[in-house]
Formats: sequence, C-alpha cells, structure tokens
Amino acid sequence: MNIIDWSKKVVFCIIAFFLFNSLHAQNTGLCVDSFNIQPGSACPTDFEPVCGCNNKTYRNVCFANNDGVMYYSMGSCEPLAIDINPNPVEQTLFLKAILKYAGNLTIMITDINGQEYFKRHYSNSTSIDLPIEVSGYRNGIYLVFAVTDKTYVYKKFSKHSF
Repeated sequence: MNIIDWSKKVVFCIIAFFLFNSLHAQNTGLCVDSFNIQPGSACPTDFEPVCGCNNKTYRNVCFANNDGVMYYSMGSCEPLAIDINPNPVEQTLFLKAILKYAGNLTIMITDINGQEYFKRHYSNSTSIDLPIEVSGYRNGIYLVFAVTDKTYVYKKFSKHSF
C-alpha cells in the first residue's frame, strides 16, 4: 500500500468521524451552542423566567441566550420560582412569584427567629406581582417563603434604614 492510498483512507475516516458527530448532535437535539456563549454580557434584570432545553431556569431570555441556549420555553423549569428586589430594601420589597401550573400559593415573611411579619394566600394563581411595605420592620435579615401544595421556595433579604 502506498502513502497516497493510506492518506486517502485517513482523510475519509476523519470526514466520516465529523459527519457522524454532526448527525449525532442533530439527532440528540443540540441544546447549547458553545459559539454563542457570551459570559459577562449585559442583560436587563427583569424577572421573566425561561426554561432552557438544558432544564435550567434563566432569569429572562437574554440570560439564556448569553449562556448559548438554543431552545427554551417561557416559565420556570421548577414548579415555583420567586424573585425579590431590591435587596437590601429600605421601604418597599417587590416580590414576583411564577407557578408552572395554576394552584394555591401562600407568601410569608419571617425574621430569622421565625416571627411572622407578613402572610397572604392566593387561590388558583400562576403569577403574583406583589409590593410589600417593609418600612416598619426592624433592621435585620428576613426570609420570604412562597409555598404551594407541593413545594416551597425561600429567599433571604436584608432590611436596612439608611
């Protein structure tokens, strides 16, 4: 066998390898395009969650796109997602809760010792946008709980009067 025949076989094998990998990626549903990953790119902070094809919840479409995600659906991957801002807060805390499926929701705020400061129930909800007045709370660390029939999520926030 001469060198020319051998090099043709090597080239053929390399082409076949890349073609197979390309077809395999298409058949398995390529989810993240590494060429589109843009770490540190600026995005709006709006909380409009999307569920990426990689089963990761992103804050909004911009964050998913910056992570190279090619396909996503609106809403959280998890049954319940919440966002609070600002943090730390001085007067009004803005809470947004997104439920994957309509259901009952309870929002509760406690201090780190478990003393309850706020509690509200919602029936048959899919999303809640709620301003909560905290100017009367003492300075310190608080927990916001969002509770459904099957799951709960919590976030910490700090109350400071400047």
